[in-house]
Amino acid sequence: MKKNFKPIIATLVLLAVIAIMALLYHQLKPEAEKGDKEITVEVIIPEEEPEEFVLDTDAEYLRQALEEANLIKGTESEYGLYITEVNNRVADSSKEEWWCITKSGEEIFYGVDEIAIADGDHYEITLTIGY
Repeated sequence: MKKNFKPIIATLVLLAVIAIMALLYHQLKPEAEKGDKEITVEVIIPEEEPEEFVLDTDAEYLRQALEEANLIKGTESEYGLYITEVNNRVADSSKEEWWCITKSGEEIFYGVDEIAIADGDHYEITLTIGY
């Protein structure tokens, strides 16, 4: 009696093709997408070591990028978000503490809602004392 090996060979070839395709997919699969922009945010608190955060974001404005990273909290006002907390540090208004945002050391004269961001930007958020 003659054995028919064609189904066995076909099955082995199919398994080999599936294994090769899985290996190729694993090697060539796209990496997880990052944001279009990478910005650096440095949190500065007097008498403490500054902390630096590198954020990958698609956000257009700084507020969205900081909220996505869970770095800021605040209260809404007619002028936008008033930042009251940065990286779990709450500014104490009874001590006239507030958060000041600068870009590469230069003052910014508008709110976090209106600060347009670009790839490579560097921001500092400094706990400031005194109005």
